[in-house]
Amino acid sequence: MAGQTFWQAFGANFGAEKLALEELYLMQNNTPNLIAYALPVVAVFTVLEFTLGKIFKHEDYTHAELKGSLWVGLGNLLVNLVLKSSLLLAAVWLYNLLPWRMQFSWWSLIPCFFIYDFCSYWSHRISHFNRFFWASHVVHHSAEHYNLTVAFRQSWVQHVKIVFFIPVALCGFHPVIFMVASQMSTLYQFWVHTEAIGKLHPFIEKYFGTPSNHRVHHGSQEKYIDKNFGATLMIWDHLFGTFQYEEEKPKYGLTSPLANKENPFVLNFHEYRDIIKDIRQSDGLKEMLFFMFASPTRVYRYKAAHQPVKTKKTSVAWFLKATILGLFLVMLGQLLAAQPPLPEPKIKNLLFFLQRTPDANTVVYQLNLDKDGVLNEKSPVKALWIRYEENGKIKELSAIEKKFAYGVECRQVENDVFEVRLVSYKKLPMYLQKSPIDQQYRLYIKDEGKDLLLKRVFVKVEGGSFWFPKVHYIDLFTIDTENGAEILKRINLLTSG
Repeated sequence: MAGQTFWQAFGANFGAEKLALEELYLMQNNTPNLIAYALPVVAVFTVLEFTLGKIFKHEDYTHAELKGSLWVGLGNLLVNLVLKSSLLLAAVWLYNLLPWRMQFSWWSLIPCFFIYDFCSYWSHRISHFNRFFWASHVVHHSAEHYNLTVAFRQSWVQHVKIVFFIPVALCGFHPVIFMVASQMSTLYQFWVHTEAIGKLHPFIEKYFGTPSNHRVHHGSQEKYIDKNFGATLMIWDHLFGTFQYEEEKPKYGLTSPLANKENPFVLNFHEYRDIIKDIRQSDGLKEMLFFMFASPTRVYRYKAAHQPVKTKKTSVAWFLKATILGLFLVMLGQLLAAQPPLPEPKIKNLLFFLQRTPDANTVVYQLNLDKDGVLNEKSPVKALWIRYEENGKIKELSAIEKKFAYGVECRQVENDVFEVRLVSYKKLPMYLQKSPIDQQYRLYIKDEGKDLLLKRVFVKVEGGSFWFPKVHYIDLFTIDTENGAEILKRINLLTSG
């Protein structure tokens, strides 16, 4: 009888009445807004951390990142304000569909929060291993300094991850309990974003989210990447093998740091921009899906290593696609096949030069420096014509030539390192970086773990037409930086026969 009484008492908590949608406004007003209540406390501790950092010379803030965090945080508050009613309406709608609806009771907050934390772990973990969801989380990892304002960096589109919390709602918890559990989880994660608190008691460090555990999560070192996903509890990381104690000091930020650190639109949407760019350059459906849904680490390594190597047939397809879109290394038309060799250009800040047959001119690529000799990080490489047919006159490239033929696309991948690609052959990544010998910028290609210094590019064109030239091969004249040996790398673009 005692057992029956227990189950009867337990079952009485289920089968609650449906919630009337017309009472949604009243329910919204009665739902405690814990985040709004906590904002003064959050502001006080943020200012305190900032002030103490200045007093004790702990440089964990920068002006640009501080502005970026504040703008992102403000935008996130506005998004939440706009979506609050819609989210509550969805929670009520789903609650009314369930036959096992729970009565409103504060004790149910305990299992709700526990299950919510479990779902939060998987939401967080999948966001690191799926690029689509990573795009809605990357803003949180974009800061290179670790402080309380990093907690403000919550994506404006993070609500796409609400799909991971549907299991919590399906348990039948009252919508108000569900919303409170969500706010409690968000507030708990504020205090872990600081370097002002060291390691706590070993029991706490092992089983709860702490500043030390979360510093590991934000670290970009290999041993720290994709570790410690737990929000409040670390038990999930122990169970699923993703736990890592803090050992050496983490290096914060993304593996490819952002140049713009304060524009909230760049911080929120740069990964979506990169996904679209990669999809447009993808080689078929398989690679397109890879760029959309593979883990960000795999995508980064894939692009950095230029793997897998494409077959000749695939290379031809990409080359023809580029020529159809525009002019690939063709602006002057077909000249006589036999021409005297062109001289090696002598120009200041030269990185490499490009020549082709048939052509009597040369395209040179040089460092783009301002008047003070400082590298233009937004456009570090510029291309120019040397018109030997016009007595060696130097001319700017036309807009069409820059866009489709001889221009380059550059992006910064880390400090003093830029990825450079020819717009006419984007499959070949080149890297502008400082030489370890003289600390001057040089352009390199990666080959079997070696840095080969690029000096000259030669394009063999024979046959075809003005708009569709037949390119037989591309020769890359390089120097092995380890022993100084000259190495010729040939890219064949025509299949045999």
